[in-house]
Amino acid sequence: MDRLTEQAGREGHEAGDDLDRVGRRYLFCLLGLMAAMLGGLCLSLAAQGGDHFSAISRVDDHAWYRNFGGDRVTEIQDQDLFYHGIGRSIEHARQADIIILGSSLVSFAVDQAVMREQLEQRYGLKFYNMAFVGVASGEFARQIALKHHVHPRLWVLNADDGGGGGNFFHRNLTRAFGADVRPIPSTKLSRYGATYEIIRRNLRWRVEDATRHARDALAGPLPRFDRDDRTGAADMSAFPRFLADRNPTVKMTRDPDCHTTPDIVANAREFVQSLGAPVILTFVPNFHGCVTQVREIAAAIGVETALPPRTDYSSWDGGGHLDARGAADFTRDLVAALKTTRAFQDLSANGDRRQP
Repeated sequence: MDRLTEQAGREGHEAGDDLDRVGRRYLFCLLGLMAAMLGGLCLSLAAQGGDHFSAISRVDDHAWYRNFGGDRVTEIQDQDLFYHGIGRSIEHARQADIIILGSSLVSFAVDQAVMREQLEQRYGLKFYNMAFVGVASGEFARQIALKHHVHPRLWVLNADDGGGGGNFFHRNLTRAFGADVRPIPSTKLSRYGATYEIIRRNLRWRVEDATRHARDALAGPLPRFDRDDRTGAADMSAFPRFLADRNPTVKMTRDPDCHTTPDIVANAREFVQSLGAPVILTFVPNFHGCVTQVREIAAAIGVETALPPRTDYSSWDGGGHLDARGAADFTRDLVAALKTTRAFQDLSANGDRRQP
């Protein structure tokens, strides 16, 4: 009886070993298949040749990448890309003769096609738009410039005070999408952490794109926009009424008796000194803006202004941001105003030093 029991136990153990071997074989096959699929996905994303790994690029122009998007919850890429020098944007910014800084006001207001025609083709000067949507303070852009040694020959700053709620010369590092206000995550992430977040967003947006038709019946997608790594330009054509022909114009509702403060002047002076190149202040018209402060800051710190002669540019959102027609008109007027400054005249007289 003991011999039979021992034999049965031995046979059972051998059978268990066989099952373990079969199970391990299937597990290894499954892991190998998953690794092959993941490798194929990585090769596919890398082969697309976009600005950065996994970038959602345009089929006809891989320099454009999905920068802002998300159904129900929006996210943005450029803060991680610029702050950590991921992709090609910083490389192109380093080649620029003129860089403009500002918030979404600038992203909507500068028409790159007009800038190319009026400035780059006529004067041979490379222009770069380094504005950041949702970031009112210029401190974030200043840190990027210092960190990555971005040294154009001329800086143009949109010295807006955000209606008193977000001055360009404040030193905070926050970003705001509507009521969602929080510290800029990029400043706390490592380069590896930022890379992970960039890939995660792109994969999330790809899944949303693939399933959008099934979900649109529940809730339509929020606006999104692409950005060009060569020029920093933003394509805002997906925003409601941005391309409409008969949008109302900006009406300045702020009391013109609005003035800057000694603290802002001190911040502005330090900001300008740290950039290491001539600076010109400008103003993108919006209903809560204050051009008086721009003039006061410029006079106090000894820099020139380039202020368009009008404020009634067309707006897609009731005076907060310019639309396509307003942006084209504003950009022409901005270039015309820049041409009258001594800083620009000295720059253009010296030619394009960045050409090989």
